[in-house]
Amino acid sequence: MNKTAELFIKTVSKYNPIAIYIPGSPDPDAIASAYAIKQILNKLNLDSDIFAEKRLSLSQNQAFIDRLKIPVYFGKDINVKKYQGYIVPDFQNNRIENVSDKIPCIAHIDHHGNSENAIEAEFSLIKTDVGSTSTMVALIMKYSNLNFSSDEKGSIATALTFGIQTDTDKYQNVTAMDLEALIFLAENADSQILQEINSMPISPKTLQYFKKAKENEVVYKDWAFYGIGFINASKRDSIAIIADMLMKNSDHKVVAVFAIIENHKSRETYLDVSLRSASSAVDLNRVIKKITPNGGGRKYKGAYQVKLNYLKNVPDKDMLWQVVQAATVETLRISRDTFYISGIEKLYGNVKNKVLSLINKGKEEF
Repeated sequence: MNKTAELFIKTVSKYNPIAIYIPGSPDPDAIASAYAIKQILNKLNLDSDIFAEKRLSLSQNQAFIDRLKIPVYFGKDINVKKYQGYIVPDFQNNRIENVSDKIPCIAHIDHHGNSENAIEAEFSLIKTDVGSTSTMVALIMKYSNLNFSSDEKGSIATALTFGIQTDTDKYQNVTAMDLEALIFLAENADSQILQEINSMPISPKTLQYFKKAKENEVVYKDWAFYGIGFINASKRDSIAIIADMLMKNSDHKVVAVFAIIENHKSRETYLDVSLRSASSAVDLNRVIKKITPNGGGRKYKGAYQVKLNYLKNVPDKDMLWQVVQAATVETLRISRDTFYISGIEKLYGNVKNKVLSLINKGKEEF
């Protein structure tokens, strides 16, 4: 990681100022990564700002930002003339509408699979064998040899620890690199702040959505689907929380929770689906990519979105939900069967190649 940290510093040092852009949901891993990157840039005397397309919808994430005083500008409007380039942390696609065609992508750091729509970044660190993007940023910090004050170390370490904790399901799915990062951060992370953020209760609204999801359960073989209905954009993170809750108490290999998100301020309407898996053998990223490029996954977790703006003016919202619900359930049913069929075909192909290899080897020896 020494050379990686050197290359990152060498690359970003060519640009000033820099926009740090979070295209997807601003979850703790994305926020922590962006914040740590900003602090690294600051030590290099580079100015930067953090932008998030979507607003926070989870009280825990808001508390996270407030408690550590993380500066984030929310919304898609960026004065690109102000910046010489941009960095994307914790998102598969680094192509940003109205940004990528005007300024270069300096760096793209992510722990999900590659996106077909991604563009070339001058510095690219994409590793699917780590639990979080915060892990990689922590190790860049570790090997950068930059001098941070004790307060700066405490703030950054607390943020990155929370990012790792969130994306590894509270350390249940950590890798060797995650552990290296956590050991590095442990000395300076504020355990009291982490405890405060983690102890926040689930909101009553999320619990209402959970009840509705349970009522709408559809089981198909070893997968289960849960439709919630319409949700305001300010509560969209409830979908992921409910998916986690259902997976913890489920015998199904995969659960999917979905809802229609309405953002009245930006006039956007879209389907949002969160998937969880209990099996490391289920490649959620592959499942999602066969449905749409607007999403992705890693071990045990994934999500995708489908824009519905054309249908937002349908006068009968109940009918719209019935259509979207039926289409989503059917798509997921097909995905379940297609996934296992392709898995069997792949296994058969591997066995066939091995057998042919042994036969050919035998012929050569003969």
